[in-house]
Amino acid sequence: MEFAAHLHTLRAEGAALGSVSPAELGNRVPSCPDWDVAGLLGHTSWVHRWVTAILAAPAGERVSARDVPQTPTGDAVIGWYADGLTALSDAFDVADPDAPRHTFIGPRDTRWWARRLTHENAVHRWDREAATGTPRPIAVDVALDGVDETISTHLQHRFDRAAFGAAGQTLHLHATDGDGEWTVTFDADEVRCVRGHAKGDVAVRAPASDLLLWVMGRVPTDAVEVFGDVDLARRFRDIASI
Repeated sequence: MEFAAHLHTLRAEGAALGSVSPAELGNRVPSCPDWDVAGLLGHTSWVHRWVTAILAAPAGERVSARDVPQTPTGDAVIGWYADGLTALSDAFDVADPDAPRHTFIGPRDTRWWARRLTHENAVHRWDREAATGTPRPIAVDVALDGVDETISTHLQHRFDRAAFGAAGQTLHLHATDGDGEWTVTFDADEVRCVRGHAKGDVAVRAPASDLLLWVMGRVPTDAVEVFGDVDLARRFRDIASI
């Protein structure tokens, strides 16, 4: 996906995430059990507002997440969320796509944040819909990009290799409804990824939306096809959950 497509998707998914009624704010979010819908909106708006501040700062300047205003309580969170999404969208409109930006994995450009928030919004939209009804799948092209982004961002930089017991295990991911295959190797000192078909200690196959949701800990291992070391797949899913 290109920069313009990321911006279009983060806006559309962000708007869908915020389409809630006051009566739904107290619903628990099954995929994020520590939150109700109000907490989900508050968290996502906090992220939006932090990134808005990053985009407004001089290129590359570090922006403390502690400076983000506190989320209001009660029904006010709905308007608070909508205002934050608008501010984020406006900030991307005037940002230089190639300018360096502060991120939680080191300096990256504006495009990196557009991609990150595309998948932040898409997955949390799914979370919100799961709390208020039947969630719609994430679009195939978005989900494929999301798997790739999750590997390059969370797995390669934030995955708890020690808790996983990383010692060269391999996980093959295969989207059944799009052009997406990855083999991830968990070494003690790094997580490596190769795109394309290969054998792994365990292979996980599913439609792209379910594959992304599994990698991000939203759906159980029983919701995908697993070939090989099922226990390894379950252990990965539990540790990778974000």
